[in-house]
Amino acid sequence: MSSEVETSLLGWHTVAVLHVLRYSEFRQNSGILRLTAYAEVLNVSFMQQWKHIIFAAMSGLLLFALTSGAWAEEVKKEETKQARHDLSWWESYRPAEATPEAQLAWINELKDAGHTIRASKACLALVNAWPESSQAPAAQLTYCRLLEERGKPAKAFNEYQFLVEAYAGFFPYNEVMDRMYAIADAIATQDRHFLFVKYQAPEEAIPLFEKLIRNGTQWKRAAELQFRIARIYEKTKQYDLAIEAYGTYHQRYSVSPLAEQALFSQGRCCYEYSRENPVALDLRENAVAALQGFLDWYPYSDSAAEARKYLTELQGELAGGLYGQAALYDHTAKFTSDKQEHSNSLVAARICYERVIDEFPRSAWAEKAHVRIEAINQQQGKNP
Repeated sequence: MSSEVETSLLGWHTVAVLHVLRYSEFRQNSGILRLTAYAEVLNVSFMQQWKHIIFAAMSGLLLFALTSGAWAEEVKKEETKQARHDLSWWESYRPAEATPEAQLAWINELKDAGHTIRASKACLALVNAWPESSQAPAAQLTYCRLLEERGKPAKAFNEYQFLVEAYAGFFPYNEVMDRMYAIADAIATQDRHFLFVKYQAPEEAIPLFEKLIRNGTQWKRAAELQFRIARIYEKTKQYDLAIEAYGTYHQRYSVSPLAEQALFSQGRCCYEYSRENPVALDLRENAVAALQGFLDWYPYSDSAAEARKYLTELQGELAGGLYGQAALYDHTAKFTSDKQEHSNSLVAARICYERVIDEFPRSAWAEKAHVRIEAINQQQGKNP
């Protein structure tokens, strides 16, 4: 081959590769790798001694650039394919049959033969390949049941939840909800062991209970689950969450048999929460409001006496705090030489004492407030 022909071929390879690389886009995974080549004009005469290496390199790049288009399209197709399950790199659940009907029949054959793992993979293959087919809900339900048979209740619960969310109205609702409830209840009541200590962790079932309630707020066990959530929070001393959960129960299910107990428990949790935070005046006031609300709703309840006990204690503390504020103003008036400040302090003290009498008339501080108001009136030259 003459040097002119070789130079011409080398130049053709160079120009072709540069143009292909300039406008090729490579997609890998979820990102896009754009490779744009910019090069200067090659000095062919200078590179003559490397022509064979250059020919091979240019040919390889040209072949790679031409074949990458189809590869990128295939990756794009795989990315946009609707799929339910994220498979690991070694997994490939492809349907064994050409249609969803035949695939479902194949699943039933595997299940009847006792091949639970193969049947589970066949279910995944059907749901992934034909997610909008009429056979997909049946395959998903079968997959959930197989997971339970294989001793994987937590995963089965998640798959049941997907069935509820993706195929509403295309599965036996009560059966699925009952199975989900059985799994959640087993997790909540399961005995666990640490060394020689046996314990339970019902709080781990709270997210499952909440999903069941969201699936049907008026389901036959929804009220029971809401009350159990509140009880779990109360027993684990998460009083702020228990207060909210009890309040939700009473708001949604106010005519249920446990509504009275829920409202009382809410007041009790408010009381305990205020005990944990003695300097938080707002928590004490909220507890008073919650307990008073319970007594207004259920004045003849069996828990009314206990509620009144909590209420009296909290009101006494609030009255004592307000009386202490009044006493501070009273003390300031005694030790000030400024007449205006003395008068203002007495007025402020009198207002606080009157608040004690008006807001907590049955407390022990109310009588003391009456005595101090009479003394202030005498100091100001007023009639009591």
